[in-house]
Amino acid sequence: MKQIIFLTGFHLCFWGFLGFLATLLFGFIACCAGFSADIFFASLMIFAATGITVSAICISRRCKKLI
Repeated sequence: MKQIIFLTGFHLCFWGFLGFLATLLFGFIACCAGFSADIFFASLMIFAATGITVSAICISRRCKKLI
């Protein structure tokens, strides 16, 4: 059980940090390129969905190896 909690916390922190950097990068690109707010938020939603999916896959694979 400790491994599942540790892996979940690790992936959430990792993707949270990457999400912060992605927000800065996407905001800078959207501002400089003149994109609308809809494109900016859509790109953040795609990034978040990717992070959640990858985290779920990695955690489930590693937990299966532990059992």
